[in-house]
Amino acid sequence: MRRFRRVGKIARRGGEVYAGLAGDFAHAVEPRGRTAWATRPARSAASRYVTVPRCPPYVIAATALAIAFFVATVASAQQPLPRIWDVQLPSPIGDLPDEEFVDPACGTNGGPPGLSIGTFERFERCRAEASGLREIWFRYDDEWEFVARAARDPDAIARNNAMVVLGQPVTLSLLIDRAGLVQGYRIFTDPHAEEEVRSGAYGVAIAFKARFGTEAWVCNDLPPAEGETPILGVFVKERCEKIADGQSITVESRHYYKPGQALLDPNTGLPTVNQFESSARLQVIRVEAFGK
Repeated sequence: MRRFRRVGKIARRGGEVYAGLAGDFAHAVEPRGRTAWATRPARSAASRYVTVPRCPPYVIAATALAIAFFVATVASAQQPLPRIWDVQLPSPIGDLPDEEFVDPACGTNGGPPGLSIGTFERFERCRAEASGLREIWFRYDDEWEFVARAARDPDAIARNNAMVVLGQPVTLSLLIDRAGLVQGYRIFTDPHAEEEVRSGAYGVAIAFKARFGTEAWVCNDLPPAEGETPILGVFVKERCEKIADGQSITVESRHYYKPGQALLDPNTGLPTVNQFESSARLQVIRVEAFGK
């Protein structure tokens, strides 16, 4: 998933991998004179060629990083971080976990973030949609993922990368009314994901629907627009809707070639790269919020 900029907790402390770690460990040890590693004993003539081992700096840094990662892993396991599913509708923006929901910006209905607003309280800087709601893009803080990447631990990276659903990178946004109440949210699969990953993005729609129960969905298969063609014989252009618990829920999935896209480049005969549509979208809005 592409990053537009890094301003997570660690980056705000200095932007370097060990920027926050040095301070964490430096204050934990009181100076007690020179340690065994640092003390150089007096050498006799016979021992002048004997060297005293010293702890390499990279070992100290790696140890500090390992400890920090262990602490982060334990903390995250004990206290699950809030996610978009946890936001109660309606909910005042002041109740949002702004330490975990970071970098708010004006949303673009699945596109890249627009105007950065710095804090959710400035939601009125974003233009209202026809519904009267304002879409605010945000992302989860990536502090522990950043630590895992610094440790080059693929398993830890996967565990701490929260911006995924069923392995698909996603983008998130909240829908806020003029009174500052969160009335809904949107989740989109990321159109900038790598080709091998994005090819299966449309399948996330199944998980979206399952989260709200498998019954009472009204689904329609939309016809192909001009120039839209199946991918290896598979064409998906579905929109499903249901009303449940006072919420209007919409799930959309797409899987096809857009006009001008194909498996092979007609000019060179070579395979194209990431030239297809494959996506899933979830929107949840309180029914009473429409027109507010």
